[in-house]
Amino acid sequence: MSSHGLLAQVDFAREIARFPPDGASGRRSETLLKTPSLRVILVTMRAGTALHEHTAPGPITVQPLQGRFTFILEDEERDLLPGTLIALDGGIRHAVRAEEDGAFLLTIAWREDTGDSTR
Repeated sequence: MSSHGLLAQVDFAREIARFPPDGASGRRSETLLKTPSLRVILVTMRAGTALHEHTAPGPITVQPLQGRFTFILEDEERDLLPGTLIALDGGIRHAVRAEEDGAFLLTIAWREDTGDSTR
């Protein structure tokens, strides 16, 4: 089997164990894959911590791997459990709250017109 074009292969259980939430903040983000148009980020959080309202520079997906989260979009709250995925267009204000200790996979796609200077 050829691996041409393979960008990454990730063992999520291993990565979650390697990157537990940081002390005072109760959360941690680790970039697992970075290309000019895509980021894949593992976020681990302790129960009761939050990523306060913010925007992303491009479309995102949030997919819980462990634990339970609340995704807040404007005044609406949605439960996120392992096995679910939520997708959101770029520039939309949102927040995430950990209801249980857990981890989620965040993907961010950059559009050509975003002017992202990290390319």
